[in-house]
Amino acid sequence: MKIINRISAFAALKNFIEDYKEYIFNLFFFGCLFIAFIYGISFNVMNDGFWHIKVGEYIVKNKTIPYHDVFSWYGMSKNLEWTSHEWLFGILAYLVYSIKGFISAAIFMGIINVLIVFSLYKLLRIRSKNRWIALICMSSYIVMFGSETSLAYRPIIVSMLLIIVTCILLEKNKYIAALLVVILGINFHGGVYPIYIIIFAYYTLFKNYKYFIAALLGILVNPYIYGIYLYTIRSMNEMDLQKRYINEWRVTQLYDLKVSLTIIIFIVFVYIFGRVKLKDILFSGSFIILAISSVRQIPFLPILALPLVCPYIERALNEFIRSYVFKNKFVRYTRLKIKIFRGNLVKYVIIIGLELVFIIPSVMYSYDFFKDGMKIFSVNDSDCPVHAVEYINRHPEIKSSHLLSHYNDSQYLIFRGIPTFVDSRADLFLPSFNKDTNAFYDFMHTCIDLNNPQDLINKYDIKYILIGKSYSFYNMIKSYENLSVVYEDPDYCIFKVNYYIGNIY
Repeated sequence: MKIINRISAFAALKNFIEDYKEYIFNLFFFGCLFIAFIYGISFNVMNDGFWHIKVGEYIVKNKTIPYHDVFSWYGMSKNLEWTSHEWLFGILAYLVYSIKGFISAAIFMGIINVLIVFSLYKLLRIRSKNRWIALICMSSYIVMFGSETSLAYRPIIVSMLLIIVTCILLEKNKYIAALLVVILGINFHGGVYPIYIIIFAYYTLFKNYKYFIAALLGILVNPYIYGIYLYTIRSMNEMDLQKRYINEWRVTQLYDLKVSLTIIIFIVFVYIFGRVKLKDILFSGSFIILAISSVRQIPFLPILALPLVCPYIERALNEFIRSYVFKNKFVRYTRLKIKIFRGNLVKYVIIIGLELVFIIPSVMYSYDFFKDGMKIFSVNDSDCPVHAVEYINRHPEIKSSHLLSHYNDSQYLIFRGIPTFVDSRADLFLPSFNKDTNAFYDFMHTCIDLNNPQDLINKYDIKYILIGKSYSFYNMIKSYENLSVVYEDPDYCIFKVNYYIGNIY
């Protein structure tokens, strides 16, 4: 009797899916677009976005692209060379922000994220020729940025869209249009040019190599010409130092990123059961390696690695179902009695189940977003030195001095028009970019490794120190005799350096 009831339940499920699969698909698809918009407008990471806005403001107002530092008092005093390879995003970021501040920035993020999701679906649909597979792979992008990493007001948001569009155009053999997108993309975010090269290599290297050469030359169409190539080469020279101090460049801790780990495991599953071509294994594997090498590269898993293997997913599922599911005794018995497993029922059940696993947390996130009053990004007093910056702007003797601030606060200071010492444009302050400086290491050695700050104060003639009370560096210096407090609030403190002491105890 129980077996008959189970068979009836499976039959009912089969009939329901067959009758309503169009509605089910549309519900999931448009639900994903809606959730993508919610994730976009509720973005909570600005960091470098602060100074990107100021870059755009500088370019628009001065009608010139900077080739030397314009934001750090130290960089300006040394006339440090600066490759502002994200200059076009800066203009876009500034123009968007100029409309309605962070409100317009949030709407922009929502729209861009919807375009990313829609374009990713189109790419996945073209390659897999199966809309359900395209849907589930597209959903992995959404849930990744909802549960493991956050969308940020940075050039990568535009790069993800343009990378996907480039792939779509190359899938349709529209090489010239793809080249134009690459040129646009390089000026939005020059640091990702190796990704465009890999994409063109995949689509053109052995059959239309002239377009691969054209892509290599197209990357030179930017204000810094071959400087974009040199930028990445120089970055690699100092990568060990940056990985030591900058979290997003550190090796990805996959055990903390379950969605990313699941994507990698699923791709390996496709490798095993899908009889994937060596070419697709090599190229998709290269993006897996990139994602593992640093947290910053994780987005390449859903937008590039998955699309590369998606043509093999249906084959892999069929092989898995044939080899493991249909060998189950209950399934074999059921197939003999009632043909409920004819067609794609098992695959539909697996895909819909995965989609529910992906989408339910996102639905809960959206619910909480509306329940909490649809809060969008705003500057938080505890995260940014809002009141301390207002104090500095009222005291020109501090603003025009050699001010030391923490690396994590530097973006906001630039945003508010205050010159910094070392900021998150780390390459500026490294000897691989500017031979006569090692300010990045000096700062990190003192403020992060907590070595004797007097060496830093003396070497760079520091006059004031702005530091958050949550930083270990604050606890280290707050009792030093040659520092006096000129400003203090619950979260931040400004010290004045009163006199020199050979050694501080």
